[in-house]
Amino acid sequence: MKKARRTTRRSLFEYRDDRNRDLLEAFKRELGRVEGESLDDVLQRAVDSPARRFWVSEERALRVVSCMRRHPLPSGCHPLKREMFEEISRRCEALAESHPEWQLSRCVYYVVNHEAPKFYLTAIRAHVIICEERRRCKAEMMKRLQRMVSA
Repeated sequence: MKKARRTTRRSLFEYRDDRNRDLLEAFKRELGRVEGESLDDVLQRAVDSPARRFWVSEERALRVVSCMRRHPLPSGCHPLKREMFEEISRRCEALAESHPEWQLSRCVYYVVNHEAPKFYLTAIRAHVIICEERRRCKAEMMKRLQRMVSA
């Protein structure tokens, strides 16, 4: 009898395009600040700069924060993800103190949709995202130019 292969059930990150644009803007902002710096330094400053929001879905954040109230995150959790979820959890606790009538889901929704202290990405991952985003922007521009020429 064959063993069934375990497959992961990864879904497409619903905020990917918004996050990528936000990261590209941060990168361009940091790129223009200091001349002569290495790309690694610029990327690190970009990922450490504030993000428009926490780039995680409200549903995922709620599941993790709720789970964190019962027991700590597993040791295999990526350090940046751990840091992000701990920050969300801290902010939710502070919000629950100031608004005791709010349910956890409302606190999480509020926290996740407000500014995050950073992107919680490695500089290497940010470099890949920025390259993909720049490629996508160039392809869109070429499509628009072709439409203009053919019209």
